Amino acid sequence: MAEKGVGEWVSLGVFSILIVMAWSQFDLGHESGPPAGPNQVEVSSWNWKGSRNGRILAVFGSVVNKSNQAFSDVVLELRVEDEGKNVLARHQINVGNLKANATKPFREDIPRSGKESMGYIEVKSLKK
Repeated sequence: MAEKGVGEWVSLGVFSILIVMAWSQFDLGHESGPPAGPNQVEVSSWNWKGSRNGRILAVFGSVVNKSNQAFSDVVLELRVEDEGKNVLARHQINVGNLKANATKPFREDIPRSGKESMGYIEVKSLKK
């Protein structure tokens, strides 16, 4: 009976070693911080200027990536309002190839309604 007990212990030991070896083969991937979200990419500055003919608004500024991840596309949304806070239009602005921990300028021409009073830009989506 003592020999059977030793055999069970040896089998258990071998089984445990195999489990540890198999577990160590799993690649758990790179451990990183929280996933990059819209709050990690921000519009650092922006402005607009009307064209001489009054039909186009040149929207320009910079976005800053505060994360350690690069993005192939950053989608911004410009919301244009009149004096009564009514939304006149929404325009999408794409900023491509934003590197990690970098700042990148953007510029987009949009049609003008002639009634713009205020504008707001926010980050809508990020694509890796």
